[in-house]
Amino acid sequence: HLRPASVSLPLYQYLLLDVIILLLSPFLIFFCLAKFIFYKTEMKSLNLVLLCLLLARSAGSARILVMQVSVSKSHSAIMEPLFEELAARGHQLTVYTSSPHKFAIPNMREIDLSHNWRPVVSNFSLDFIKQVMPDPFRTPFPMADLELLMCENVLSGHQIQSLLVSDSKFDLVITETFTVDCFVPLARKFQAPLISFVTSNILPWGSDRVGLPDNPAYIPNYLSNLSTNMTLFQRIYNSVVLTFAKFVQQYYAISQSQNLVSKYVNSSNPPLSELVANTSLLFVNSHFSLGISRPVTSNVVEIGGIHMKKKYSKLPKDLQQILDQSSQGVIVVSFGSMIRISSLPRHMISMFLQAFSTVSQTIIFKYEDDLPEAPPNVVIRKWIPQQEIIGHKNVKAFLNHGGMGSIIEAVYYSKPMIGIPLYADQYLNVKALATRG
Repeated sequence: HLRPASVSLPLYQYLLLDVIILLLSPFLIFFCLAKFIFYKTEMKSLNLVLLCLLLARSAGSARILVMQVSVSKSHSAIMEPLFEELAARGHQLTVYTSSPHKFAIPNMREIDLSHNWRPVVSNFSLDFIKQVMPDPFRTPFPMADLELLMCENVLSGHQIQSLLVSDSKFDLVITETFTVDCFVPLARKFQAPLISFVTSNILPWGSDRVGLPDNPAYIPNYLSNLSTNMTLFQRIYNSVVLTFAKFVQQYYAISQSQNLVSKYVNSSNPPLSELVANTSLLFVNSHFSLGISRPVTSNVVEIGGIHMKKKYSKLPKDLQQILDQSSQGVIVVSFGSMIRISSLPRHMISMFLQAFSTVSQTIIFKYEDDLPEAPPNVVIRKWIPQQEIIGHKNVKAFLNHGGMGSIIEAVYYSKPMIGIPLYADQYLNVKALATRG
């Protein structure tokens, strides 16, 4: 029927008088009761306080164990705001980290693991990337090997071994998931729910842990470098790559991880694949507006942009001056924290510099070595406070590798991007952006 229900409502229902009376009743009762106690007893203040205590809801803080040991320093930086906010809200965090803060944070106890594992910072040469990353049938192995090395170094260390024999109690365990899940058994050890986070898009093997649909007919694989509109042969290729990636994950990465867990944690634990399947919640560093359209289950939460700072650090004086005084604008060039861009052949570096010299804008180029032959409009820095720079009003464009953190920063500040993907999910990220225009 097209007839609206309002025509048959009594006037008191149409005006919501019954709803208003019902909602106001508790406040009226509280007011009358408080007034009676306040004026009719000698201990006015005490009774009012007691009444408020009786009516107040109880709240408690959780004891949270965080394993923030990542293959990349940028991975750690993505999740730091979440942990800092949990601590600010009164939760007690014990954080095992390879990238500790330089200052103490209330309610957060950090255990420094940097001597057991130092995150990859500009350690990958372009030759290494060229050998393994463009090939989806070789990529999973070096990714897993790197994390397996990290796991053995950390699990064998005295800090984790002391934790395993301690009588500590935790209400929640948070770990990163990338290719290896060697810290997941800590959730079983402390009988606590497990939350995992991934600092990129969901990995090919990450869907199974939370029951996420990953139909290769229309969902391009992390490693396949395809768009959502696939031909028949592309769908075949996408299906084969997905199946292979899951096979390698199950029978190589998890198998090797199981050996480490049995050796250093507890040999009587259930299979690691079973523990991984107990993941209660998965945080993903993505946003539906930037990636492909796909179904997402309720236990998957997209947190893309969580690392964006509310308060920025002060820029170094020289960079601030360069940004302020560049009347033609600034172009920022950065290929992330893992690739050593100085490993490019010299003729390719010369091509970059030649191209930079043809524009009127100032170029801020993150590069690990000195470049005495750089043109006058190119500023070389071995490290840059990227987010603070991208947010400057004079930045006109951002040339980057297609990492999700860099993409989110550029979108947040409405900066045009030029994407040159190098490895892993970067091909998928850049293709998704190009498809969306």
